[in-house]
Amino acid sequence: MESQLLDTATLLFARKGYESTTLEDIAGEMGISRPALYHYVSSKARLLEMLVEQVTQSMADVLEHLAARADLSAGQKLTNVVALMVRQRAEHPDQFRILDRSETVLPEQAGAEHLKAKRAILRDLAAVIEQGARSGEFRPVEPRVAALSVLGMCNWVAWWFRPGADVDAVVDQITGHAQAMLLAPRADGNQAEVQRLVGEVKTLVDQLHEQV
Repeated sequence: MESQLLDTATLLFARKGYESTTLEDIAGEMGISRPALYHYVSSKARLLEMLVEQVTQSMADVLEHLAARADLSAGQKLTNVVALMVRQRAEHPDQFRILDRSETVLPEQAGAEHLKAKRAILRDLAAVIEQGARSGEFRPVEPRVAALSVLGMCNWVAWWFRPGADVDAVVDQITGHAQAMLLAPRADGNQAEVQRLVGEVKTLVDQLHEQV
């Protein structure tokens, strides 16, 4: 029910705007009474807090866990987090977009938690990239800049992905782009494959410019 509630609320926020949407609107869209809605949420502000928990904090928790795993290489950690992030943005784009647009009106505590989680995501992803660069698995890069680049590529999915498109194909392609950007070329002639993937990245960026 909470998942349906969040999806319905973010749909209405996107359609009418956060300020213009009422709890009555949300209850009506869900086909339940307003008192029944109050069983799950007491205010619109609480909905934004729930979005922070589901979109930002949950990703921060997952990345913290992945970054600490000693049984995974940096490349495996990168692939896992990119796949999870892209899938979340593709399957629930309104949640990410509304939260992104509403950062300035978040309740004080939710805003603080949101900012803390965003910083943790950037920090842990940069740490994974630094680990890969130190081990030679990744090319020598500035970890924070590379992490911001990966996050931007993943987050942008929420703005251009179209419902009904093949989520798995998008996940596979963007994880490939992240690998192409960071993986060090192997001595066995893998340079051509890396260049091919870099070309795909350029093609994707060109497509994005055409859609915006």
